[in-house]
Amino acid sequence: MAPTRTISALLQRALLVLALAAPFAALPAPAFAENGKADGQKVGKVEVTVHVIKATEAHKKVDAKLSSLTRFLKPLRYTGYELLSTHEVPVSGRAPGNFGIAGDRKVHIELLSRDEQNARLRVQIMGPKGQKLLDSTVSVRRNGTFIVAGPKYGDGVLVLPLTARY
Repeated sequence: MAPTRTISALLQRALLVLALAAPFAALPAPAFAENGKADGQKVGKVEVTVHVIKATEAHKKVDAKLSSLTRFLKPLRYTGYELLSTHEVPVSGRAPGNFGIAGDRKVHIELLSRDEQNARLRVQIMGPKGQKLLDSTVSVRRNGTFIVAGPKYGDGVLVLPLTARY
């Protein structure tokens, strides 16, 4: 059996912890908006430009329309690049962007957060039967470009440079 003094000390400590925690227990929990951010935290808006490019090793032709992106494509192991489509997608915390691309695929882009330097985007690519081919969160520098490469397409792959402007 524990001495009375030890039980009394434990009781005093428990009461002290309760007394310190009580003011915080009365505070309301933050309400969360649809985008998962607490009310009052604005995610903002970002204009995302997505170029859909077929990259291949079958030839060495580079589409002239890709001149502004060649520095991003150089590190890739492909020799030929063809621009298939371009999509201007405004995204915000409450309004993700959705569009179709080559190969009967769909792209979903969601703005998770942004600050002065970077925008965090969730990028999903769905296959023709609705299967997830890619589900990734990327950080894109303000007015910068991030390359998402992946699904096979013909004799190459699709490469999607994402440029985030805000």
